[in-house]
Amino acid sequence: MATAAPDPHQPAAGVNATARPRGGWESVGPNSIGGLLGVSGSPAELAVMEPSPPTLWLSDDRGASWSARRGLPQDTSIQGFFVDPADADRMLAVANTPVDFPVKWRGELLATTDRGRTWQTLRQWYPDGAFGLATDPAGRTIVVQNLDGISISADGGATWRDVPRTWPRQGIAAPVGDLKLTLAGDDAYFTTVHPDYALWAIRGVTGEHPTAEQVYRTDGEVSQVASDGRQLVVTVGTQLRGSADGGRTWTVLRDDPTGQPLHEPRFVGGRLYVGTYQDLDVSADGGRTWARKPVPAPGEGTTDIVDLPAGAGKPAVTLISAVYRGVYADGGQSGYQQLGVPGESIRQLVTTGYLRQSVVAAGVQEIYNSALPQGKITPSTRSWQSHPGDRLHENAFLSVSPGRPDVAWQVTKNGFSLDVLRSADGGRTWQLIGKPIAGSAQAILAHPADPDRLLIPAFTDTGYVLYRSSDAGQHWEKSAAPGFLALAGDPWNPDRVWGGGTSGLFRSDDGGKTWTQVSDQPVSALSLSPWGSILLGGNGLRLSEDNGRTFRQVHDGSDPREFSRIVAHPFDPRVWFAGSADGAGVLRSTDFGRTWSPLPGTLPDSRVLSLTVSADGRYLFAGTAQSGAYRLTLY
Repeated sequence: MATAAPDPHQPAAGVNATARPRGGWESVGPNSIGGLLGVSGSPAELAVMEPSPPTLWLSDDRGASWSARRGLPQDTSIQGFFVDPADADRMLAVANTPVDFPVKWRGELLATTDRGRTWQTLRQWYPDGAFGLATDPAGRTIVVQNLDGISISADGGATWRDVPRTWPRQGIAAPVGDLKLTLAGDDAYFTTVHPDYALWAIRGVTGEHPTAEQVYRTDGEVSQVASDGRQLVVTVGTQLRGSADGGRTWTVLRDDPTGQPLHEPRFVGGRLYVGTYQDLDVSADGGRTWARKPVPAPGEGTTDIVDLPAGAGKPAVTLISAVYRGVYADGGQSGYQQLGVPGESIRQLVTTGYLRQSVVAAGVQEIYNSALPQGKITPSTRSWQSHPGDRLHENAFLSVSPGRPDVAWQVTKNGFSLDVLRSADGGRTWQLIGKPIAGSAQAILAHPADPDRLLIPAFTDTGYVLYRSSDAGQHWEKSAAPGFLALAGDPWNPDRVWGGGTSGLFRSDDGGKTWTQVSDQPVSALSLSPWGSILLGGNGLRLSEDNGRTFRQVHDGSDPREFSRIVAHPFDPRVWFAGSADGAGVLRSTDFGRTWSPLPGTLPDSRVLSLTVSADGRYLFAGTAQSGAYRLTLY
């Protein structure tokens, strides 16, 4: 039985998406980013430094909620982080920026005394950079590892003494990576790189004449180092080796039973940790006996481990960070609880299903999914499912056809090719469809009028192309096409497709085989409503109310890529939403796209990369550049 097109002048019964939103924007996750951890004497205060782009995340309630501070240089990467255990407002961070990679670096030691509101530069290093930070417990003695030396301050960064390199280094070898440097008493230990992977020490760092000497060289490669002031440990391939006499004699403390290289040695709370990318080993007796457990995020290993002290009726807890997966509280036998932080960039966002709705998000290199957040948001609802270990979901694009809302499609990078994946369960599981296809994807469209029709614009070694499938990805046809950044299908005509990019707007009336240019103005976002209207983003917003025959400017703008996403409300033809990647947040039109104004309420991060409306029209979701996803209740 055919279904008549809705009357564009009659909104659906009982739907009023033009009312003032109730409650404002709420963070819904995914709390999927970790970093370098810092705790002070306060049992409630916790800091996480997201390394790149650097963001300081702060919690005053043991990780139940978070705020972000972005006063650090955004073009740099944090190599070391320190929080004063006696003063949570005082922090140090070592930042490093490639200036003429790989031979010149700009390093900085940054300090804050107001918990990240403002930062000052204590010292810069150019062209030697700054690759590591070690301090004494109070942060008074500071050691920074450079490309060709070690820098030492014994007064909190006010004055410095440099120890030039006497250890070998060849070519572009740099001490990139963490745990290459540690401070034990008055000695700084560090590992060297090509051609001599060894352990060295600067003896007497606070004295008048600190000197460098080689401490340990073996047949394997000495990689990482840690110390608790009494014991010194290094990783050498599959082994953790320890010394209790400053490096004069060594014993094997751990040999990985699975034959995997060991990483990330750390002393925390009298315990010694080391592990692989899959498992975490802990010893409470200096490495004589070990217990093994899985890491919180398989395949990721660990980035940092700290103890959060007991307080406010809460027991002490060990926190484990994985920079691309989140911060986890170790519950022992009860497993891990994910705490945060909501620092993911949500490049793509779709909702699936109708009665059982889900939200699916594409981050920088991961796919996340969650049951549609409804009702009160809690820390548990901010922890979305991810897919560690199955593949790298890098630069993924998503699409859901309203004609088959239970199925989500994904195209993701696979080296110099692209993979197409399908999910029939709200993004919980994904199946690879067919073989890799040449090129780098720019978007994906599951056609609203025919869910089996898929279109993928891509860039290949022969230029821009369009891949088309009429059988849900089982077979593909390739044709030349303009460089599309956005695609949209006519809700009532499976043969009509619109495509937009830097060279303008194009229309196809044969399913994407051939194209007719409609406009030469750049297009960054493109959306069609079921009622015949078309909205374009690119140098502002342009509207067509005659199915694309004519367009007029309805919102001014000068950036051709300002608008990242435009969506129509599924039931109320008056309502459109447009997301601004330049920081203007979300704009809304309540008069069929003719005029626009900012939505009430303020997003914590107004750089909006993605938008979607739940299938029932109740919720608007916005994905931001570095603060996860947010929900707005529409009615």
